[in-house]
Amino acid sequence: LKILFSLYPDVVVGKGGFASFPTLVAARILNIPVIIHESDTVPGRVNAWAGKFAKRVAISFPEASKFFNQEKIALTGQPVQRELLEPDKNGAFEYLGLEPSLLTLFITGGSLGSQRMNNEILDLLPELLMSYQVIHQVGTDNIDIMKQELDLRLKDHPHRERYLMYGFMNALELKMSAGASTVIISRAGASSIFNIASWGVPSIIIPITESNGNHQRENAYSFTRAGACVVIEEANLHSHVLKSEILRLFNDGEERLRMSGAARAFFKAGAGRTIADEIIRLALEHEK
Repeated sequence: LKILFSLYPDVVVGKGGFASFPTLVAARILNIPVIIHESDTVPGRVNAWAGKFAKRVAISFPEASKFFNQEKIALTGQPVQRELLEPDKNGAFEYLGLEPSLLTLFITGGSLGSQRMNNEILDLLPELLMSYQVIHQVGTDNIDIMKQELDLRLKDHPHRERYLMYGFMNALELKMSAGASTVIISRAGASSIFNIASWGVPSIIIPITESNGNHQRENAYSFTRAGACVVIEEANLHSHVLKSEILRLFNDGEERLRMSGAARAFFKAGAGRTIADEIIRLALEHEK
């Protein structure tokens, strides 16, 4: 409250989460206009509360609109890092040391990885690598045990070089992996889904079973209703189910093309600029 009073900004922007709560409380007390952006289909507690007094509410998924005053909302989509837009398909294979003629599967569980996804992929690796390439972001905490497992499962495998493993991926590695990908397997966080949508890559989305308001599941089904992905719930996440969906997409070029177009249509380019323009407009209104 003291800091905000000394600065007295023309507008405060909230993204939700407990860290934004004290600042939003102070903004409300000081009557400073607030804009919030909700990334997920289901708002967290802070954004649900802040939406009651915010001047504007930007949302990424259309399903989030039912939680807010319809006169305040704007479907802006989710801002995507500029460094991740438009993957370099031509240079990706050379950068990664992969073969351009082979279909490529990219699995990402986020910076922490997903042990459940990792285990199912491990079961499939020996067979997948006979015909395809795999890029696998396993999470920094999982990389040591994954290396041990690989030494056992891929011992004497004739195509071990077709498998690339990362703990954490920087923006360049992520962009190149996206450029080389035929199909992506991912969790259902808003940033992950909108990254995939911006790349226009067909995907298999596996939402976390227990997330706030079940938002990952809702995010995933919003994406699949658009025709951009296949959803496998964790309760059904078994290697044979995953293998069936991977091979189905790898063997159906027309379906991949359709899903690619649906993903790009789902992505809203310029979301960051749209939100920024509204912030400036509200700030100028307050200045008067």
